[in-house]
Amino acid sequence: MEKLSPAKTFKNKSKMEEQTTGSSLSETIATAWYVAKVTSLVLFLLYIAIPIFVQYNPWILPKVVFSNVIRWPPFVDFKKPADFGLNTTRNFYLTVEDDVKIGAWHTLPRSVLESHPNEDISHEKFDQHLAHGKKIIVYLHGNSGTRGGWHRVQLYKLLASHDFHIVTIDYRGFGDSTGTPTEDGVVSDAYHLYQWVKERSGDSPVFLWGHSLGTAITTKLAKKLCDEGEHPLGVVLEAPFNNINDAAANHPFSFPYRMLPWFSDIFISSIADHGIFFTSDKSVEHVTSPIMILHAEDDAVVPYHLGLKLFEAAKEIRPNTHGDVDFVSFPGHHGYGHKHIFKSPELPSIVKKFMEKSIAKRQEQKKEK
Repeated sequence: MEKLSPAKTFKNKSKMEEQTTGSSLSETIATAWYVAKVTSLVLFLLYIAIPIFVQYNPWILPKVVFSNVIRWPPFVDFKKPADFGLNTTRNFYLTVEDDVKIGAWHTLPRSVLESHPNEDISHEKFDQHLAHGKKIIVYLHGNSGTRGGWHRVQLYKLLASHDFHIVTIDYRGFGDSTGTPTEDGVVSDAYHLYQWVKERSGDSPVFLWGHSLGTAITTKLAKKLCDEGEHPLGVVLEAPFNNINDAAANHPFSFPYRMLPWFSDIFISSIADHGIFFTSDKSVEHVTSPIMILHAEDDAVVPYHLGLKLFEAAKEIRPNTHGDVDFVSFPGHHGYGHKHIFKSPELPSIVKKFMEKSIAKRQEQKKEK
């Protein structure tokens, strides 16, 4: 067996180290090249392909605004609200137009369940209970999802446990409702729901409650009702924005594009070309009802400052003869974000206080007449 000299051993060792170094360098170069290719592809899609696609396919913008194609949870039966844990809720449908039928739920107050623990409540009795004096909330949800969304169901349960009726819908194109959503269309759906409730509510107090995009629908609905002389007792706006342009410009999905010169032209201004405006900061001037805005400081979807903008606009442009406008802030450390204000232990008392104040305001107005 040949015995290697120290010089030869050192030489072989150096050669192996050179081979290892060369291999590592090759791997590093290959990895860097792969990362560069992936980064280039991502940048191409973000800043070239997607903007070009949106510019030449502007039909996509309404779908993004309403996001009604996003239905979670999927494969659910809206005819069975009990599957969502809503045991005193009925499902029904309203025909708004010849080709538009919207799905709706009506959840009864807790006291009704307590007084009829073993009774199968018929649809007729559901209607009758609306006129028994308990407060009624017409709830209008935001974009994407359905009336069966988890955070929405949790709010229904909370409000029902504090003895409110909750009546809600899926707008046209949402859930199991037919049709295609437009700004005027979804407001029309909400209008028909409100009228349906008023036809059955007698002297029971009826309030409007909107969340996120639903706040814009609620504000426009309230304006329409007030213009017709039908003034809602009060309006609750949860996580609202001042107008759709500012909401779109501040949405987290828009973050990669905000600094680009063509951002506004492609992604913002063209929304109006589809008849979508949702200018709550203008509509609110005509809402004579008391308004309460609820907003969490850590809202990452509709930033807190947009709720403040709407509040400031309402304070500035609404006449003194209109109802008060209140702003309720929820500190960011609670983690309520965009959808979970219902978790606040103070929420029920905040809502009840606002409603009692609104009812007292209406009684004063009647006395003055």
